[in-house]
Amino acid sequence: MSRTPKTELMTATETCRYLKITQRTLYRYLRSRQIPAFKLGKEWRFVRSDLEQWIRDRTRTAVNS
Repeated sequence: MSRTPKTELMTATETCRYLKITQRTLYRYLRSRQIPAFKLGKEWRFVRSDLEQWIRDRTRTAVNS
C-alpha cells in the first residue's frame, strides 16, 4: 500500500525541511496559531495537503495586498 503525498503526515523536522524554515520559525507560527497542525501525543504533526493550502492562501493574501 503506497502513501499518497497529499495526505502524508509530517513531523516538525520534516515540515521545516519542506517549508525551508528553521524550527524556531515553525514554533513561532505554532504559538501564534498561524500554521495548520495538531498534536499527536506530545509531538506536533502536519498534513502535507493542509500545508500546501496554507501556502496558497498566504500567497494569495500577499499578492492582493
